[in-house]
Amino acid sequence: MTQSNIIQNPILPGFTPDPVILRVGKVYYLATSTFHWFPGIQIFESSDLAHWTLRTSVIHDANFLKLKGTATPCGVWAPDLTFDERTQKFWIVMCQMHNMNGNLFDQDNYAMFADTIDGPWSKPIYLNSIGFDASLFHDDDGKHYLVTLEWDTRKGYQHPGAIVLEEFDPEQKSLVGKTTRISRGGTDRGCLEAPHLYKRNGWYYLMTAEGGTGYGHGVVIQRSRNIQGPYESDPMNPVITSTPYKYFRRNDPDSLRIDLYNAKAPMQKCGHGSLVHTHTDEWYIVHLSARPLPGTTNCTLGRETSIQKMIWTDDGWLHMKSGGTLAQATTEGMTNVEIKSESQLQVINESFDTSIDQRLISPYGPHDESWVTLDARPGWVRIYGRQSFFSRFDVSLLATRIDSFQTTVETSLEFHPIHYSQSAGLVLYYDDCNWLFARLYYSETLGTTGLAIMKGEKSQKDEYLLDRIAVPEGKAEIKAIIDYGEVQFSWRRPGEQDWQHIGPKIDIQYMSDEQAGGFTGLMAGFGAWDAYRRQSYADFDSFKITPKQICDQFDELI
Repeated sequence: MTQSNIIQNPILPGFTPDPVILRVGKVYYLATSTFHWFPGIQIFESSDLAHWTLRTSVIHDANFLKLKGTATPCGVWAPDLTFDERTQKFWIVMCQMHNMNGNLFDQDNYAMFADTIDGPWSKPIYLNSIGFDASLFHDDDGKHYLVTLEWDTRKGYQHPGAIVLEEFDPEQKSLVGKTTRISRGGTDRGCLEAPHLYKRNGWYYLMTAEGGTGYGHGVVIQRSRNIQGPYESDPMNPVITSTPYKYFRRNDPDSLRIDLYNAKAPMQKCGHGSLVHTHTDEWYIVHLSARPLPGTTNCTLGRETSIQKMIWTDDGWLHMKSGGTLAQATTEGMTNVEIKSESQLQVINESFDTSIDQRLISPYGPHDESWVTLDARPGWVRIYGRQSFFSRFDVSLLATRIDSFQTTVETSLEFHPIHYSQSAGLVLYYDDCNWLFARLYYSETLGTTGLAIMKGEKSQKDEYLLDRIAVPEGKAEIKAIIDYGEVQFSWRRPGEQDWQHIGPKIDIQYMSDEQAGGFTGLMAGFGAWDAYRRQSYADFDSFKITPKQICDQFDELI
């Protein structure tokens, strides 16, 4: 492997939004939003800031994290991860968004603590329901503070609201004292959110996201000598963005703002930052970013995580070391820390011998013995069919993020349906309204098990009836080749060498935030449903995800 001191963005490609970073010693942790996926809150680990592996997930208690019925994009939003040096405890603050109808936003914020990053985590401590994107700050005097976006629902008042400060007492496990509004934003971009507090040289620094979660996004910094303010805005604000010009959009509820797309920006939607001071005495901000399909504004991979190296100016402001405010596709690595030229893309080659890869997660609830088991058939995972992929309740689906525009997804299964409403196979999934399902099912027309594609788009179903194939033995290997905005499904019988196309190339751009109207990203997985008697099951022998970049590197080696 060749060595380099350059970090390539995004550092976590694919659906990894709203990043927060933490250093403990020489180890770096990064947490992201999981929305309606279970378990809640994924934590990644790195030693070089460039390459990250999934270390653990935080919320496994389905009695607490009740996601059934959750409408996209509700669920777990913008976790905060901190470490209290005095008590040597890790803290997580998270928001569970229940409902967004009428812009009232019904949500609850909780805190949890643990002695290690792997847990066990404490029972959730209820904090407030005033808004979202809450974070915890441990001051050097031993006090603890929560900063939250106060979501203002009143007609005639500026939306979304203000950043509010509240003291938190870990002993009482509650907020104490009054609520103080400390900022209504450091710019006129509007859509204020994602507050984090930091302290350096006697200054309190308030970092926020402004401009919406879309093309006008930015990282904004303000500071004050007093934690309660008043806070002054950095004259360079936003300090990181994809749209480095000033504009006025306060009180504009449009968070996507496609009209602000900047074709000259190396990356898009850059904002929602989190700051870390490295063990090498350097500073970095991780932030949200996105990459639209070439020639479009559609981001099928969802919102991703990127990083920028920062420097402190002589007058005490934090700016990108590269200069300017336009987020860059690369940034300098830490001094004297080796970065190897390994891919940041995830590869999955799951054979289900003894366990299920922790990167495979499920929507609306945990994968438990009620619908998934490794015990029924050694070397296989058995999935019992439940509700369809249009459901927000009992969905039998295991999936992981797609993080490359060119990716191959494969699975091998055996399935013997007896009713047309029983299906199992390979899935590309954005949310309950938007997905593609290459499936085995019972076809009355063919008089046997068939293989065909079903499509869910904006809650409407379609089927590629002219392309179905009889598979009476009920055994098939199914493959999806994703090539930017299209996918081609193929199949073969186990033991065969050649793949045969099933169906046409299908446009998948409808599975993007811009088309679907959500905040997640494209996932790939396997699953089953049964609307007959909820008795059928499918056995899956393997599941693979291979980005084309990895395939090309392998071809070069041989």
